Amino acid sequence: MSSFGFEAAAQASIDIDKASGWPALSTGEFRRHRRIPETFEEQAIADSLNRSVAEVQQQILNYTENTDVPFALDASLVPDFSEQQVSIYRAAVYARSHADLLGYFSAVDQKEAGNNKAQDEDQQNALLGQSNRSVRLLLGLGRAGVHSL
Repeated sequence: MSSFGFEAAAQASIDIDKASGWPALSTGEFRRHRRIPETFEEQAIADSLNRSVAEVQQQILNYTENTDVPFALDASLVPDFSEQQVSIYRAAVYARSHADLLGYFSAVDQKEAGNNKAQDEDQQNALLGQSNRSVRLLLGLGRAGVHSL
């Protein structure tokens, strides 16, 4: 602990989706990419990442069943992503998880002063938009689309 404030103990990073064949992620990488402080519980972040992984994978698999996509699917329906596509996948999952965790961040960080984006619904929508744009890019689609009913 420093004399000027609290320093949280470093928590061990948790691997996410490591054995599935999909790109492996981790809570430590998420923290670095999204500048998430160590004060937030590692397991809560891992749970959110697991939810986000499931959502992004479901979007990809639901779309790829009946269409051509810019990557191959092997027999187990795991994409054969290029390095660039892994980066886009990571961006989709991390943005979605960041949006998911905003409520958690606001519950943990109760600062009344300052610009607390953790309570901003527009911020959450912007993060979900980032995730959706990344998924659309992976699927070879434009930024926006219209689907027939």
